[in-house]
Amino acid sequence: MTVSDPTTVAVNVLRAWIQAALHEAPPLAFAATAWQVVGQSPQAGWPAIPDRIATIFTRLEQGQQPAAWQTPAPLHCHDAVLFPQPTPQPPDDRLRQALRTAFQQAIQAPDLATRLEWLLNALQRYAWAWPSPLAAVSLYDLARLHAAVQAAHVADPHGQICLLGGDVSGLQDFLYSIPAEGAARQLRGRSFYLQLLTDACAQWVLRESQMPLCNLLYAGGGRFYTLLPGKAAEQIVTWRQQLAQTLLRYHRGALYIALGATTPFAPDQYSDQTWPALSAAIDSDKRRRFAALNEDDFARLFAPRPLRPPRNDSTDAPDPLGESLAELGRQLTRAAVLLVDTTASPTGGATWRSVVSELGINYELVGQVRLPVQRRRALALDDEAAAADTSRAWLLGQRYLVTEAYRLREHDMSRYRQLDPVQADEVRVGDVAPFNLLAALSTGVPRIAVLRMDVDNLGDLFGRGLHRPAGIAGLAVTAALSSALSRFFEGWVGELCRRFNQRGNGGIYAVYSGGDDLFLVGSWSLIPELALTIYDDFARYTSNAVTLSAGITLHHAGYPLYQAAEDAGNALDAAKAYEHADGRRKDAITFLGQTLSWSEFRQAVQLKDELLDLINRGVPRSVLMAIQTMAVRARRSFTRTGTEQVIVGPWMWQGAYHLTRLAERSGSVKSQIEALRERLLSAEAVAQRAIFPAGLAARWAQLVLRGGR
Repeated sequence: MTVSDPTTVAVNVLRAWIQAALHEAPPLAFAATAWQVVGQSPQAGWPAIPDRIATIFTRLEQGQQPAAWQTPAPLHCHDAVLFPQPTPQPPDDRLRQALRTAFQQAIQAPDLATRLEWLLNALQRYAWAWPSPLAAVSLYDLARLHAAVQAAHVADPHGQICLLGGDVSGLQDFLYSIPAEGAARQLRGRSFYLQLLTDACAQWVLRESQMPLCNLLYAGGGRFYTLLPGKAAEQIVTWRQQLAQTLLRYHRGALYIALGATTPFAPDQYSDQTWPALSAAIDSDKRRRFAALNEDDFARLFAPRPLRPPRNDSTDAPDPLGESLAELGRQLTRAAVLLVDTTASPTGGATWRSVVSELGINYELVGQVRLPVQRRRALALDDEAAAADTSRAWLLGQRYLVTEAYRLREHDMSRYRQLDPVQADEVRVGDVAPFNLLAALSTGVPRIAVLRMDVDNLGDLFGRGLHRPAGIAGLAVTAALSSALSRFFEGWVGELCRRFNQRGNGGIYAVYSGGDDLFLVGSWSLIPELALTIYDDFARYTSNAVTLSAGITLHHAGYPLYQAAEDAGNALDAAKAYEHADGRRKDAITFLGQTLSWSEFRQAVQLKDELLDLINRGVPRSVLMAIQTMAVRARRSFTRTGTEQVIVGPWMWQGAYHLTRLAERSGSVKSQIEALRERLLSAEAVAQRAIFPAGLAARWAQLVLRGGR
């Protein structure tokens, strides 16, 4: 192999960065381009590596950011590791030794592709929070981008590179258009399959462009981004056609992969307009789904779908794809490691494996793995799997997936038999709990809730909101931000769901969380608290630099899932349209049909608990209806922009009269009711719109008290 082989070049770049981090003298062959990736003019020697790293969110252009330092440590989904600290710390000797050991073993790998994979694993595990010469960008993010740039650069006859990305469309219909009765069995498999399909399409692009693994910048949430030789942009029409044909053959137009690429450019010509140009190119293809198909293929898109032949008992024959997805969901329950074979041959058939094998990939979920794995990549799906063999942990990559779902416990079985005697014989302890049991486990009214949540102003965040140096160093900053968001949504959200499921007062079913958004289903009484916990943790994670909005809706367990998803999406849209008193938009939550700021929602949580305490101490439940009536009458007026405003009117003195009479009849809790009256009806309370969160709190408390109805 020549020195211009892309994989050889990528391996040498990664080796040089690790040597620099370990205070060994790296070869200077790539020193000039190292300075370029750092965003500085070339100087003598290799760029110096500092001893501290700020979080990527300190690069957001939102005024002065507080000091927020990442602690160099092995990647682990733990508060003290993921979340920023107020004081900086350098990499300690144990971390340095772990990286050195992994490095020494990785370069002994039997072939180049494995060597590259093990070096990337070592950097991901030990250098995800290791400082680099580019402020707030980790050594892992900087080194893999440098390797990708150089690999693409040497593979192009003109030394140019391009960005190519993909976006799977049709996700919502594919995920949610299933009967509610079988949703719990199929949802996890469908959601995970979409992630595998996204990864398989990305791996297919790498293989077609002959690029190594480091050139996959990101894959998740139905999207992927790659860095390729400039000449690859010429192949995009052909690739669109080939991928469209594959998806059409198996999904008959339900799923489509939109591809877009930038115009080829020299590495030093990357600018703030490059990433928006990539997004625009992908969106353009998404608006023209299947336009690259030839005439015969396009005719198949609109051909009538053949009916499955009936079985002997006159019922429809099984759907092979649907059954395979349900089985994939069951395997995920027991899985700890994902094995990836990128040299697979088509298997035939009509299962999910048939689709990804057509793209040259095969995946296998296993409970444990014996290291090293021959001819396959091994990815740990959680921290426990990653730490199974600490002496050779770097042989495993890490791929956090939010696969958490409440599983049936021994004491749940008798309750489920009462709920659904017919289906009870088909489930066992350890199976994913059906939605009707999640509803029954709720405190109060038996309902499930759907939570949809995403980052506010994401486009601005990746566009004008992020301070980036000129040239390709700007892409390193963008990649670091993407990695940070993924660690939260794919790692930490899964950890929170796991903790909530361990509490035993309801259950959470994580349908999806990744990229910048999430979709969770669960016992309704848990979901609002989980949403607030996610919001608070994200604020802590980003040092209050980025906000989230959320929508929560309640449903009977048998409510159509696609409609529940749409309802929750509408609730999220209402939160996105919320206008604060200072003119800001978004950063809000919609729950029980009412949109509040997060601070108002926090007030509602507190007041709901106080109202329940008052009622437990003998206050009549009529207080809840009285507060709701006041809230409804108070919010009948809006500003010209649609914002609710409080009008002083009869609702105030009618409410004051009702609460005063209630206090007079309430004996030992008289003072608490009088205090409640002041909190809701004083001049200051009216000016602060306190009645609105109070109305939500009263309705919330009502639902808690309506158990069994």
